[in-house]
Amino acid sequence: MEFDIETWTPYRCDFKPITTNLLFSAALGYIAEMVMCLESELLYMWNDEDCPVGTLVPENLIRPNIEPDSHSGFSMVFAYSEAMEKVLHGMEGEGDLFGAGVTLCGIWKSSILLEECKVLVVASTNPLFDCDEFLGSLTSALSSTKKTVGGNVPYFAERFGFRRFSIPYETDDVTELLISGILSEFEFDETRRFVGGPNELSLDDCP
Repeated sequence: MEFDIETWTPYRCDFKPITTNLLFSAALGYIAEMVMCLESELLYMWNDEDCPVGTLVPENLIRPNIEPDSHSGFSMVFAYSEAMEKVLHGMEGEGDLFGAGVTLCGIWKSSILLEECKVLVVASTNPLFDCDEFLGSLTSALSSTKKTVGGNVPYFAERFGFRRFSIPYETDDVTELLISGILSEFEFDETRRFVGGPNELSLDDCP
């Protein structure tokens, strides 16, 4: 999956990410807030009746009557998290009107690849699929989620902006990655002054 965002659209840090989705619809605003509690993010939604909506396409707020693409069906994209994957997996078992899965997503701006990340996608081409009914079911599924990983994330994301960052693998420990990064950037000038630089291999003894 590939996304091409506007040149003026921020990607690394979004301000008011919940309000952006709330202005498209009340349901999307609530969903955007709840998925952040599950360490995910509502990035994008598209159906064959309206223009694309979501945090990655805020420009559509100022041009809501833009002609939709020729693509038919429905799609919704979330940032990957294990908790959000469980929610969608539970909903997928309720019927065969839509499917959900994990895929790799490329974020492009002016032919420059900003990031390649793992996302969760809900998609349907079934003519009986009802977008509003699905959003209602998703809202109910999120509301029934008892354990939220980051309950304060929506508040701070709205107030200070949501900083996106990518982790190569979901099994990596963020704290360990930060410590390794800091250590690799240290310059031990005093150590080198006392013990000298690393030994250099001589090529004189080479055959």
